[in-house]
Amino acid sequence: MKKIAFGLVCAVTLNFITCTGVPSKPPTLVVLLVVDQMRPDLLTRFDDLYKGGFRWLIDHGIWFTNTHHEHSYTATGPGHTAIGFGQYPGKVGVIGNSFYDRTLKKNVNCVEDPKAKVVGSDRGLARSASRYDAKGLGDWIKLKHPRSKVVSIGGKDRAACLLGGKNPDQAIYYNQLGEFISSDYYVDELPTWAIKFNEELKTRSYEDSLWKKSLHDALYLEYAREDHYYGEEDNYLNEQYSPVFPIGIDPGEDPLPILMGTPWFEREILQLTKYAISEESLGLDNAPDLLSIGLSAMDWIIHSYGPYSQEAMDACIKLDGYLGNFIEFLDDKIGLDNVLFALTADHGGLPLPEYLKEKGQKAGRINNENMNEALSWIDEESEELFGKRLYHREGGNFFLDMGMIKKENIDSKQIYDMIDKYLTRVEGIDGIAIKEKILNGNDTTKLFSRLKNMTHPEKTPEVFPIVTHGYLYRGPFGTSHGTPYDYDTHVPLIFSRKGFRGKENSSHRATVDIAPTIATYLGMEIPKDCDGKGFDL
Repeated sequence: MKKIAFGLVCAVTLNFITCTGVPSKPPTLVVLLVVDQMRPDLLTRFDDLYKGGFRWLIDHGIWFTNTHHEHSYTATGPGHTAIGFGQYPGKVGVIGNSFYDRTLKKNVNCVEDPKAKVVGSDRGLARSASRYDAKGLGDWIKLKHPRSKVVSIGGKDRAACLLGGKNPDQAIYYNQLGEFISSDYYVDELPTWAIKFNEELKTRSYEDSLWKKSLHDALYLEYAREDHYYGEEDNYLNEQYSPVFPIGIDPGEDPLPILMGTPWFEREILQLTKYAISEESLGLDNAPDLLSIGLSAMDWIIHSYGPYSQEAMDACIKLDGYLGNFIEFLDDKIGLDNVLFALTADHGGLPLPEYLKEKGQKAGRINNENMNEALSWIDEESEELFGKRLYHREGGNFFLDMGMIKKENIDSKQIYDMIDKYLTRVEGIDGIAIKEKILNGNDTTKLFSRLKNMTHPEKTPEVFPIVTHGYLYRGPFGTSHGTPYDYDTHVPLIFSRKGFRGKENSSHRATVDIAPTIATYLGMEIPKDCDGKGFDL
C-alpha cells in the first residue's frame, strides 16, 4: 500500500499549508464524514499532534471556521437532517431524536418505520426516512446521474438514514447488539459484504478492548485536564468512582453491545465502509457516487467525559489514525484525485458544568426533582383552573388541545402564563418558547431565528422550555447538548481534496449549506426547496 504524505509539503501559515494546484476534473466519489459531537476545538487544540487523517484533511482543506447549525434543538436527528437534506429540521419535520406524534398519540423515533422489517438480523429495529417528504443530497445526485450510487453507513440509525436521503442504495446502521443491519425499506437482504463484516465482528477477539492511551502520559496533562475529574461518568459499575485510564469493561460483560462507546468503534465503521467501496465499486466510473459516514463513538465518549477530558483527547488521536488508514485505502482503490471529502459534525456540546465553574463561568445541572415538582404544580393548577388538563405533556413539552381550548373559549395566554410561572422557578430554565409567537414573529435575533428554523406547524409542541446558557438536563455526571447556544451549534466544516489549498475562511456558513455546496461543486442545480446556499470552493 502506498503511503500518503501527511507532513507539510508547502509553506506553512499558522496551522495550514498554502500551496498551488487545483483538481483538474470533477470527483467520482464524495465522502461525507459526520463526527457526532465533534466541536471545532477538538481539531484546533490537538492540531500539532495529528499525523493521520485529520492532518491530511486540514492540510488539503478549506476550513470554514464560523460554521453553525442554525436551528435551536441541536441533537443528532436534526443535525444530520440539516447536513443531509440542506433544509432546516423544523421544515422537514425532524423535531428531535424522538418526539410525540399527535396522530399516533405516542412518542416515536425520528427514523421509526412501523411498515418496515429488519434486514440482516433477527435483532434490532427497522428504520428509514420514509416518514419525511424531503429529498436529500443523495437523491439530487441520483436524479442528475441515474448510474450514481449512494451508500450511507452510520453507528446510529438516524445518522445512516438521514444522511442517506430518501432513497439511497444502502443505509446500514449498528443495532447495538453486535451487528450492522438495515431495513427492507432499502433492500430485501443485507449485502454480502455487510454479512461478511458482521461475521468477522462477532468472532474478532478485541485485544484492544482495554482502552489505553495512545501517547505519553505527560502530553495528556499538557493538552487536556487531569484524568480523575469529578463530573465524569463512571463506566466501572462494579468499582468505586474512578473514571480514569485504562478503561475497560466489567468481567463477564459482552463488549459488542457497548462497542459504540469505545474509540475503536470508529475503526469498525471505517472498515465496513472499505467493504462497501470495494464491493460496490464506488468512485470507479464517471457518475459521482456519495458515501456518507456517521462516526458515532465520539458522542458517547464526550457525553461521559466531556470535551476537555483525556478520554476525548485520546479518542481524537485514535480517530486521526483510523482516518489516515482510510484515506490511504481510498488512494489505493480510487486515487485521491477523484475524491472530495467534507468533514463536519451534527452538533457541538457543553463542557462539564463542573469544569466551567472551575474556570469562573456560570454553569450548572437542572435538578430533576425541582423540574418534576414544577411540572406537577402546572398539572394541579390546570385542573383547578380549567377542570382538566388542556394538554398532553411529554417532559417539559406541552402539546395543547387547541380545539378544546377554542371550544371552551379559554384564553391560551392563561395557559402560557401558568406554564411560564412555574417553569421559570427552576434554576436552569430561562423562559418558555411559544410556537404561535415563533411562527408569526419577525424577530431577527439569533435565538429567535434558530427557534423558527426548528419549528414545525403541526409537530412542534405549543410550549416548551428554554434552557439557561451554560446549563443542561443531564446529571449528576457527564455532559450534553441540545440548546440554541453557540457552544452547541458551532461545528467544524472542512472541504478537502488533493490539490486544494489549505486555508481558513471565517465567513459565516450554515450546515444547511453543505449539501448545496457539494451539489454546486458537482455542477448540479440546487432544488428550490433547499434552505442552504451553495458556495464556491
